[in-house]
Amino acid sequence: MATLEKIRQQKKILAVVIGGALLAFIIEVGIEAIGRMGGNSTAAKVGNEKIDYMALQRRVEQEAAADQNNPNSDQIDPAVRQQQVLETMINEKLLQNEYDKVGIDVTDNEISEFMIGKRPAPAAMQMAQQVGFETPAQLHEFLQNPASQGVQAEQVVELQQEWNKLKDNLVQQIKFAKLQSLVAGSLQANKLDLAQMAEEEATTSYITYVKKDFSSLEDDKFPVSKEELQAEWNKNKKRFNIDEETRQIHYIAVNITPSQADIAAADKVANRAWAALQKGTGIDSVRVLGTVQVDTAMNTLDKFTQANVRSFVSAAAIGATKRDSVPGNKYTMYKLINKMVSLDSVQFSFCVVQGDKKTQDSVLNMLKAGKTVAEVTKTVKNAQGQDEGVWNQIASAPDSIKAKFANAPEGYFAMMTTDQGAQFIKVLEKKAPKTFYTLATVTYEAYASQATIDGLRNKLQDFLNKNKTAFDFDKNAAAAGYQAINEMITARTPQLGANPYTGQGIRDSRKAIKWAFEAKKNTVSPIFTDNKDILLAVDLNEVFDAGYLPYDAPGVEEELTARVRNNKKAEALLKQYEGKAKDLASLAQLMGTQVDSAQVNFSQDMIGKIGMEPAMIGRVAAAKENTMVGPFKGNSGVYAFTVVKRESDQRKPTDDELRQRYAQTRGAGITASQQGIAALLGKATKVTRSLIQFF
Repeated sequence: MATLEKIRQQKKILAVVIGGALLAFIIEVGIEAIGRMGGNSTAAKVGNEKIDYMALQRRVEQEAAADQNNPNSDQIDPAVRQQQVLETMINEKLLQNEYDKVGIDVTDNEISEFMIGKRPAPAAMQMAQQVGFETPAQLHEFLQNPASQGVQAEQVVELQQEWNKLKDNLVQQIKFAKLQSLVAGSLQANKLDLAQMAEEEATTSYITYVKKDFSSLEDDKFPVSKEELQAEWNKNKKRFNIDEETRQIHYIAVNITPSQADIAAADKVANRAWAALQKGTGIDSVRVLGTVQVDTAMNTLDKFTQANVRSFVSAAAIGATKRDSVPGNKYTMYKLINKMVSLDSVQFSFCVVQGDKKTQDSVLNMLKAGKTVAEVTKTVKNAQGQDEGVWNQIASAPDSIKAKFANAPEGYFAMMTTDQGAQFIKVLEKKAPKTFYTLATVTYEAYASQATIDGLRNKLQDFLNKNKTAFDFDKNAAAAGYQAINEMITARTPQLGANPYTGQGIRDSRKAIKWAFEAKKNTVSPIFTDNKDILLAVDLNEVFDAGYLPYDAPGVEEELTARVRNNKKAEALLKQYEGKAKDLASLAQLMGTQVDSAQVNFSQDMIGKIGMEPAMIGRVAAAKENTMVGPFKGNSGVYAFTVVKRESDQRKPTDDELRQRYAQTRGAGITASQQGIAALLGKATKVTRSLIQFF
C-alpha cells in the first residue's frame, strides 16, 4: 500500500478523462458533418486506406488533453490542431506501409531491452522515476504483480495503460530508426564525393568586385509581353508545380476594436477604480465596483519580473499605489497591501496517521525512537508519508503554522492533531527569512461596445452589398478603407493569414476557407464572425487544378516578369559596359558605384555581402589571379571581379568530417530525416485529404 501511496504522491503521468459534455459535442459535430456528406466519414485516404473522421477526432482530443498543462494550449486554433493531427496520422500510415514492404518489425527481445534492459530508453527511465521507482524493470515488475505490494490490480489500470502507450511509442521509434538506417545507408559519400568536397572546401578566394544593380534601371523602360512570360514559364514551369487543387482568394479582415467613445467610457471606469484604490490600505473599495479585475499575490522581490513593478514594490510604503500607462487600451494599477519578513522555504519529512490518540502517540514514539517513516508504515496500517525531504514555501501559511516551523525542535513533532488523526513533521533544513510583498494588481481593458460592433459590421456589409463580384471586391477595397489580402489556399489550409515564421493566422477562419471551396469563381462571401475579434469576408478569384500554376497566376506572373525584365536589363547593361574598361576602378567609375571586397569558397552557395550568386562562384573558381572577369549577368545585377589571392586550408578535413558534411548538405541528413522520408513517401503514394468537408 505504501508503494501505491508513493505513486499517488509523486508527479506521475495522468490519464485524462474527457468530459461527457465535450465528448457529446464532438460526436454531435461528427454526426452532423457525416450526415451532410451522405454517410461519407473519410477525412483522408492514403492509397486505398481510409482515415475515419471520428478516429481523427478522438486523436485530436487526446492531443488536446495531453497538452492541457501547456499555458498557451488554449490559444491553439482547433482547426490547426486538427490539421496537424491528420498529417501525423497520414505520415503514420505512409511509414507503416513502408515498414510492411521492406519487412521492418520489432521483436519482443528488442522492445524488452529498450523498456527494461540494462540500458533502457530515457522515456522509460523517466516514467519509472516519476512514479517512485529506481528503474523501469522495478516498475514493470510492480505492474505485473501489484499484489506483492498490497495493491489491487484495478488500482494500477491507468498506470498500466500509460506503460503500454510508452511501449507502443518506442516500437514506432525503433521501426523508424531501422528505416532511417536503411535510407541513410543508401546515401553514403563514395571516395570521389569525398575528394570533390575536400577540393571544393580547400581554397578560399579573396576578390574585389563591382556591381550595377538591376534596380538602378526604371522598370517602365523594360516592358514585358505576354508571349515573353509564356516562354519564360515554359523554361521554368517545374518551379510552379502544385500537388493539389489550389484556390486564389482575397479576404478582408476587420479588427473589432474599441471606438473613441468606448475608450472614453473605459477611462471613466478606470478613473473610478483608481480613486477607490487610493482609499485606505486595502482593496475592498475596488472589489465592490465589480467592473475591474483584482488579483493579489505575495512574492519576494525577485519574483516580480517587470522592472517598473519591482522598483515600485521595493520603495513603496504599505498602502502606496501606482498607475501604469495604457498600452493597447489596457489599464493597470498596483497597490502594496503588505510586506513582512518570514521564513522562505522549509525542507521536511512527514508522517500522517489516521487513528485515535493512542495510535498517534504510538507512531510519534516510534519516530522519536529513530524508526524511519518507511518502517512505521509497514507496522501501522493507516500511516503513510516519506523520509525524503520535501521543500515547501511557507510564507503564505497561517501564522500558527509558520511559528511551529520557526520554533521546530529536533526530530519529529506534531504539526496538527485531531481526534481522528495527526501529522508529524521533522524539519531537515530552513532557508533564511526573506521579505515578502503582497501586491494587488487591478486591470481593466477597453472593449468594443455593441454599438461599435454593429457599426463596423454595417459598414462592411454595405461594402459587400455594393461589391458583389470578386473583381469589384478587390478593385474597390482600398477606396473603402479596407485591405483585400491575396492568399492561395488548399484543402489542407486550416486558417487564413498564417505567418510563415510564427504559423499563426486568423483564428477560427476555416468556415471562410470552406466557403471558398464550395463557391463559384468571381463571387463574394457573407460576413464570418466565428472569430469574436474579427469580421471576415472572402472572395473567390480563381481555381487551379493540380499540375502547374499558369504563367498569369498570382506570384507566378510577378516572378516571371522580374526574370524577363532582369534579363533585358542585363542585356542593356552589358551592352553599355562590355569592353569599356580594363580594370575594376575604371568600370566602377563608369557604373557610378564603388569597388568592394568579398571571400568566396566553392563549397558554399552564398557569398558574404553579395548573397546567392552561383554564376559568380563558378567564375571565381576558374578565374586567374589579378585578371578582371566580366562584366556578366548575376541574379540581381551585373558584376565584374578580380581574384586578388587564394589561400589553401592548412588542415585537411578527415574523411569522417567530410562524410558528416556530405550527409548534412546533400545526403542522409536531409533525405533520411523524418520530414524527408515522409515527403518522399507522400510523393510515391497517392494521398487525398477530405477534411474540409467536415468544417
